[in-house]
Amino acid sequence: MSSIRPEDDDPDFIKSLAKGLAVIESFGSAAPAMTLSAVAQKVKLSPGSARRVLVTLMKLGYLIYDESERRYHLSARTLQLGYSYLASLPAFSLIQPRLVELSDILDESCSVMTLDGRESVCIARATAKRLQRDYMSVGTRFPANASSSGKIMLSDLSEIEFEELYTGNVGLPAVTPFTVSEMPKLREQMELARRQGWIYTNQETALGMASLAVPIRVNGRVRYGLSTSATITYDGSTIVEKYLPDLLRAAKAIEGFFAARN
Repeated sequence: MSSIRPEDDDPDFIKSLAKGLAVIESFGSAAPAMTLSAVAQKVKLSPGSARRVLVTLMKLGYLIYDESERRYHLSARTLQLGYSYLASLPAFSLIQPRLVELSDILDESCSVMTLDGRESVCIARATAKRLQRDYMSVGTRFPANASSSGKIMLSDLSEIEFEELYTGNVGLPAVTPFTVSEMPKLREQMELARRQGWIYTNQETALGMASLAVPIRVNGRVRYGLSTSATITYDGSTIVEKYLPDLLRAAKAIEGFFAARN
């Protein structure tokens, strides 16, 4: 995901910028700190090229070098990149209070997610107050085929849009043993979500957790997914009965926020 794409030969494409962004994206929970050689290998750059990118990012304040460990890690300044996106959302400041209210009503954690390529990304999260820890937060990514919100957003794509997204012999990644990773089954879920306007998933992103998602439409298209997740205390039909009405009402309210800002 973080390697430079060789097909980008457009004369207006700035490869040095792409290298810098790829290096930033290469850090994460699995690699919070890396040596120069590790960065070069992960981003598929020569050691010399990787070093120049790392030095540039350090001078710009996005990276810090630990002399004792001889490793690089991200600085707090990189948070500004994500915050700039969230702050640019037209109704983000209005979404979060509504999400907290929904979480309090359901006594479960709730999320708003958007589609980024073949991944769904959490852009707003309200954790149930009874929980001390949460398995996801703003910025968390899941394969769209595993996420309930991802499936609800995929279901709104035209056949051409879907084929472009999953062009070629693309394998569907599995997060848990229950993740739907076969294309025919994913298409069945998408069709079901399209028909009924919601989708229930069972342990596809986290073991022991079920999820229920509904669409948030902007100008007639599904741009976001609103979901709640709960431990599997009840069967699927009970979870849908308990949570779906409030999810749908919250989605309509959020759609109203977006419509008022347009």
